[in-house]
Amino acid sequence: MNLFLNLLSEAAEPSVIDRLQSYTGNKELKQSIAQQQIADPDYWGSVGIITLTGILVVFLILAILIFFFWLLGTLFKAVDKSKKKKQEAAAAAKAQEAVQKAVEEPVVEEIAEVEDDGELIAVISAAIAAYTDDEGFTIKSVRKHEGKRARSAWSAAGITENTRPF
Repeated sequence: MNLFLNLLSEAAEPSVIDRLQSYTGNKELKQSIAQQQIADPDYWGSVGIITLTGILVVFLILAILIFFFWLLGTLFKAVDKSKKKKQEAAAAAKAQEAVQKAVEEPVVEEIAEVEDDGELIAVISAAIAAYTDDEGFTIKSVRKHEGKRARSAWSAAGITENTRPF
């Protein structure tokens, strides 16, 4: 087998790699190894092919990564949509149950009108006591809201969002 390979290598023209590896500092020509390589006509072809191959490999890998992340994004969007549909279906089912229950059992609420200021203060203090879990408080005054907003809509929304029960 080795004999066959030796015959092939002797018969064939030396490859570019063999030629590049065979350069030595030639003192007769007074050329360095680098100068000999640059003077070789096949050297620049090899450099071009290696450069082109490197660039193509980099862009191919970038294309594969872009496709991979696009595929992951699509997959996660599909999972999110299916979860959202399930939640909407569950909410619709709960709403339908509540409607059915409300239709079956009508609830009559009595709204008590507060006539006396003392009674109003008692109702307000009972509501505050239920909300604050008996943390010691004192109501100093109660006055009617005159329809003018004390806070902006953004502030009221923030307070509503942050004090909403769980």
